[in-house]
Amino acid sequence: MISQQPLFSIGFRPFFLLATLFSSLALALWALVFAQGWQLPAFNYYPMISWHAHEMIFAYSMAVIAGFLLTAIKNWTGIQTVNGGKLALLASIWLLARILPFVINNHWIIAIVDMLFLPLLAVFIALPLIKVGNKRNYFMIVLISVFASLNLLLHLELLGFVQNMSQIAYKSAFYLIIALIIIMAGRVFPMFSQNGVPQRYQVTKYPIVEKLALPSYFIFALSILFVPIKAIVIITALFAFVIHSIRLKGWYNRQIWQVPLVWVLHSGYAFLLLGFIFSIISQYNMLYTNLALHAFSIGTLGIITIGMMARVSVGHTGRNLRFPPKVLKISFPLMLLAAFVRIVLP
Repeated sequence: MISQQPLFSIGFRPFFLLATLFSSLALALWALVFAQGWQLPAFNYYPMISWHAHEMIFAYSMAVIAGFLLTAIKNWTGIQTVNGGKLALLASIWLLARILPFVINNHWIIAIVDMLFLPLLAVFIALPLIKVGNKRNYFMIVLISVFASLNLLLHLELLGFVQNMSQIAYKSAFYLIIALIIIMAGRVFPMFSQNGVPQRYQVTKYPIVEKLALPSYFIFALSILFVPIKAIVIITALFAFVIHSIRLKGWYNRQIWQVPLVWVLHSGYAFLLLGFIFSIISQYNMLYTNLALHAFSIGTLGIITIGMMARVSVGHTGRNLRFPPKVLKISFPLMLLAAFVRIVLP
């Protein structure tokens, strides 16, 4: 029975597996699109760049977020989150939404199936949070609902109901994902860092920096999205760079380089700083607009999600966090190399 399968015992198991396998396959397909000029069947519904953006944001990222939240909320509330048949259903809807654009040409079915996942996820995370009155994390329910609304907006454009809304939807969702990373980094990176090294140390957390971490980022993101005026972008990016540099420096200790599950998180956060710097340079050289975007996506989102998936998976399966599977000593540097090749070499 599904309810007895370890794969569906807790959220991180199916969703981290699906996110990992899908991202590898999607990256290979995307490379062939550019290198060989492939035209994927999915392009019949999603325009080429839209498929790339949608699957990074609403497929890969949402799978990682689902796996993380369904696991973390169990710890936050002490209540078992969705598992068994209901978790299998949620994962199946996500997987079906990835497959359908390649096998059918009915745009309505593709859209409806894809739009089912996030509202259902919102319900599944809301139930335990509301049951115990965990108000601190109610914003997660709102955030997933916002992601669902943005996904709806872009499908409305793809179906022909609205115009010129998909870019707003994609970019808003993307910058919200980075905001979520910033929030969760503040909650868990200090603990993972100081507790994960051979000799425990005390991270330095500056109250004013912690209070400004999210607002400084949001001001920057809003300027990029809605007020792309040169002086405003430069000032907001510089302010965010200073705040988050201080934040990361406070978490740092040279011992982190002995523990892959720790240094990978710090490295991903460092790409956030690079994204701010490239955003400033982009006001003088347009090439850096694309590079800044990929510093945030491949660098921050990509490296931190692979680090968090590994950290949660190792920790929740009883393995030694200081001596994780040896494959991580290869995969983490390769992820850094991928970010370097895509962001720095151009």
